[in-house]
Amino acid sequence: MNSAEETGTEVLRQETLEVYQELSGAITAYAFRLTSNVGLAQDAVQETFLRFFLVRMQGTAIRNPSAWLHRVAHNYICETVRSSAVQACVSLDEEALGRMQVAPETGNIEWEQAFKNLLAPREFECLRLRTEGLDYIEIADTMSIRPGTVGALLHRVGQKMRLALRRKGSQ
Repeated sequence: MNSAEETGTEVLRQETLEVYQELSGAITAYAFRLTSNVGLAQDAVQETFLRFFLVRMQGTAIRNPSAWLHRVAHNYICETVRSSAVQACVSLDEEALGRMQVAPETGNIEWEQAFKNLLAPREFECLRLRTEGLDYIEIADTMSIRPGTVGALLHRVGQKMRLALRRKGSQ
């Protein structure tokens, strides 16, 4: 880096620091209101100001830093929550499936019928595709839905299965 680049970088660092000092409290409060999670809010603020610095390093002018930072924080939180929701979707673990107590000799037909009775048609189709080894993107493409919807459907499948298992266990 030559001295002009170093000076430019230092100016942008100083600008970012000034904007941080002026707006970090408002951005943090906004992020916390959206998340109700201190850690996620702090991550959002850190990522937001990092993106601010990187965008400025690329030479992009930001006319209204407050609005820009709020939008970036909002988008970061939405992306993170959506990603977390997809990752947190319940997988069909063998222990839970084993508790359903379908005799092995009855084969897949009884399993399939039990799931069809328990699940809505879209939930069942989503589950079937997942058990065939398709990932969320492939399932979304096959069913013409968004990957986030796949996550939501599989989450509901897990909830319904847990509820059915609890009911069966309490009988």
